[in-house]
Amino acid sequence: MTRPLVIAHRGHSARHPENTLEAYRAAIASGADLVETDARLSADGVVVASHDPDLARTAGSSASVADTSYEALKSLARSGGVQLATLAEALAAICPHRPALIDIKTKDLAIIDAVLGVIRELDVLDRVWIGAREVLQVAHATLKAPGIRVLAFLPDGANPEHYACAGASAFRIWEGALDGPVAARLLGRQPVWVTAGGAGTGRIVGDVDGDSLRGILAHAPQAVLLNDPDLLIGLQSRKAS
Repeated sequence: MTRPLVIAHRGHSARHPENTLEAYRAAIASGADLVETDARLSADGVVVASHDPDLARTAGSSASVADTSYEALKSLARSGGVQLATLAEALAAICPHRPALIDIKTKDLAIIDAVLGVIRELDVLDRVWIGAREVLQVAHATLKAPGIRVLAFLPDGANPEHYACAGASAFRIWEGALDGPVAARLLGRQPVWVTAGGAGTGRIVGDVDGDSLRGILAHAPQAVLLNDPDLLIGLQSRKAS
């Protein structure tokens, strides 16, 4: 069996602050195959690497990303001990070394256009995947940037065929949904990427232990997203030896 791709979720976020340049660089150093980063628009249209809609969890500020300028967000993050990265900075750190997965966090088309603008500016179309949850976003991205690779972050109850018709070439399934009907339709037929942890597992998103990781691998996914890429790389190394 071909080994699954190791995707560092928000960088090497098990050991470094998530979505920071140090987390991305650590993921690359660990040997991860891809590095994931999140994407949201600031009030002044800058694409920033932020998972949450505000900075409360990561930097102790209730400032909304969508309602605050990038410079103000950067200052607030710095006050909370975090260096907020833009998507451009994230891709500049990741893409010379590894492909990047850009997780689109909002449902609008403006974020797709802004992300594609950053990708074009850095000339990294062949080095990125876009992860989208909305069919219209998938269709918009593939129309505006032919050749872009799109990972469908399937919402609950979504029809995978709709996303495939819109241009998605791989599908994200939660670990907790691996025994569900959507996974049954996809596994062994389409490229499936699994995010460890989250709903139904009792663990935070991206968190996993050895036994749970072996359970994921038993489903033979194409890729696994996890906070500590060293876990999967180490497991694969032991199997190969």
